[in-house]
Amino acid sequence: INEGLVLILQSFLWYYTKCSTISLVRLERLHLDHNYFYVTIPDDVLSLARLRELKLSHNAQERQCCEDYSDWNQYGDVCCRKGNDLICSDRAGVEIEGDYACLTEALLGPIPVGFGNTPYLEVLDVSNNFLTGNIPPEIGLLSRIELLDLSNNALTGSIPSALGALVNAAVLVKGNSMITDQRKDDGIAPLSVCNNVRRFDLFHDPTWCPPERNFLRNFYYEAKGQEWTNSAGWVEEFSNHCQWHGVVCNEEGQVINLTLRNGGLSGRIPDVIGNLAGLEMIDLRDNDIKGSIPNEMGNLSNLKSLILSFNKITGTVPPEIANLPKLELLHLHNNRLQGTVPRLALKGQTKSSFITDCGSPSEFDSPLDCPDCTMCCNSRQECDAKESQADFGHIASFFIGSIVLFAVFTALSK
Repeated sequence: INEGLVLILQSFLWYYTKCSTISLVRLERLHLDHNYFYVTIPDDVLSLARLRELKLSHNAQERQCCEDYSDWNQYGDVCCRKGNDLICSDRAGVEIEGDYACLTEALLGPIPVGFGNTPYLEVLDVSNNFLTGNIPPEIGLLSRIELLDLSNNALTGSIPSALGALVNAAVLVKGNSMITDQRKDDGIAPLSVCNNVRRFDLFHDPTWCPPERNFLRNFYYEAKGQEWTNSAGWVEEFSNHCQWHGVVCNEEGQVINLTLRNGGLSGRIPDVIGNLAGLEMIDLRDNDIKGSIPNEMGNLSNLKSLILSFNKITGTVPPEIANLPKLELLHLHNNRLQGTVPRLALKGQTKSSFITDCGSPSEFDSPLDCPDCTMCCNSRQECDAKESQADFGHIASFFIGSIVLFAVFTALSK
């Protein structure tokens, strides 16, 4: 047998004859798609250690009723017996009575395990058959795979998280029982697959791969989630992100609250937090977060409360913070921020609505410049209410008016 042997057979009728492939040890491409096979995938295929392409797709053909065969109804998936007659029935339930054996050509049974023995495999296409059972997690060992097409079969169970290792592959699973028969509330794909495999055919399906789950996963690793005091549920493969500790969602499954105060967070706040568009509250106080406040915070148009106090955040307050129309509470004190804080018009303002390190003494040459702050804290962690500019204007006007009246009164008394 020559190097790089390619075997292509099409329109080939193969009912139940076992195929021995052991002698084809140098076979690299085995194309048996668009045939009429009515067998399981032989385990011998896994002995082809040099195999690069295995195409067995489209062996599920139209219902066939054939004479002179008496044992072809053994699978029972499509055919049944009534008395002495065989009844041919397609998947839609249409029956034809007669003395016929019933055949629906397709690859049947489970996908064999042991694909770790074919390390060079780049294409595995078994789509459009009648394969059943679970997807073997060993398929995740195929590090060179570029196309894994399991679509349009009758596969059940969960999508293995091991497929998350196939970062360069197109992974296709639509049209299987695990997808079509799954209730909407239960259907969720492994987090690693949704995050890592960009050519996963459910990647853009928000039911199976909620995008906010990916954003929170990024937040977890950027904020060193492995060190948190409570990370219950976070980044578990099949858990709903709305059930993760500190995460609250609305009825539509959109994240509206992220509260992880005093939870051992460190690292930094990632830019992807700006993609959680429904957020109304972020409370990350009393942690050890470093880095700067992301500019993308300005995208959170529904944000009402932003509490980042008592961390080690550095840099300046991004001007995009001024773009938050619903902001009512902003606490940035006891950090290491510098510069000028953007002008804000907070809703329902109270003395504790807008707090920064704008008091003296400061850890820096000068404290934060914050014209709209309602309270200023200093390096001694002392915080005092700050008179607003409006109050100062009223006082100044009263003081100037008093001087003028005194001058007039003095002049008249002379």
